[in-house]
Amino acid sequence: MKESPTARRRALGQALRELRIAAGKDTAEAAAIIECSESKIRKIEYGDVPTKVAERNALVEAYGASDEDRSEVQELAKGANQRGWWQSYRGAVPRWFRRYVGLESAAAEIRTYETELIPGLLQTADYAHALINSSNPEMPAEEVANRLKVRTERQERLLSDGARLVAVISEAAIRRTVGGRSVMTDQLNLLLDVQQQAQIEVQIIPYSAGAHPGTGFPFVLLRFPDDVAPSLAYTESLTSAAYHDRQPDVETYTMVFDRLRATASSPTESSELIRRAARDLQT
Repeated sequence: MKESPTARRRALGQALRELRIAAGKDTAEAAAIIECSESKIRKIEYGDVPTKVAERNALVEAYGASDEDRSEVQELAKGANQRGWWQSYRGAVPRWFRRYVGLESAAAEIRTYETELIPGLLQTADYAHALINSSNPEMPAEEVANRLKVRTERQERLLSDGARLVAVISEAAIRRTVGGRSVMTDQLNLLLDVQQQAQIEVQIIPYSAGAHPGTGFPFVLLRFPDDVAPSLAYTESLTSAAYHDRQPDVETYTMVFDRLRATASSPTESSELIRRAARDLQT
């Protein structure tokens, strides 16, 4: 299991939720057991907040958990309250994005679809810097630097942990000149370089594909090792994010992603599209 406090809390919360449902109790009854709000119970079960030993013990006792279930909860709780690596840059990571960074760190496979921009895990530092400056030109230099450090560490952890990354990108993203010609050329060259790595696959959806199932909305699918947590889909807006972990939702996003891959050019053809875009920048 790849170490990530966020993923451990999510798995722990899932286990507690299953025990509560099996016991026939609702969130109000669970809240009464540890004298807290229903909101806190929901946050515990979703992995958003840490739990105390006394709270976990009271819940599993009230749920009538078996010795095996109690042992599982204790095992999942190990490391769940530790600090994640990204918390060193806490001020540079928006609150709504922190949970995603923790989950990404534990994923075995990351499938991302982007319509307008290069995915964060594949961005050069200069490309990312240009994006930050364009979206928030008043951001203090220290915060900009820390955001870039977080992005770099996410990329390094992807490679060192051996997670698989499959990126489907609209041609618009490789044609949009971010940061000027030189920055964009370096960015396109990076996409060509990562295509040589076995764990990373990049496919481009050409303009010629026309309308397709993913038109207009980017998303990420995270798949975890079996002992961590179920898969989920992640979407975001300017100021918030949504996590879709209901099985029907995950199945829908998975189906759309599979169709996007089928619509996109092959990795070899995609590399040629990227080279063509790079050549056009020089004319």
